[in-house]
Amino acid sequence: MTNNESEKKNELGQESQLYDLRKKQLECTIITTNGVPVKGVIEAYDRFVVLVRTSAGKQSLIYKHAISTILANK
Repeated sequence: MTNNESEKKNELGQESQLYDLRKKQLECTIITTNGVPVKGVIEAYDRFVVLVRTSAGKQSLIYKHAISTILANK
């Protein structure tokens, strides 16, 4: 598998996870590459960014390249 194919496979997995979290309005924690956790509900996303609404009602726009981990909260 080439590096480009691997990137596409990872991107598809990320897209399906983001779609499920947004559709089901599940609270999640996004951990950025510098270690900052952002808890909230995914409102929207596109090729480059994810828009999260926190429990305080604020919106956070996070660039996908800055995301380390996405965890669904239970």
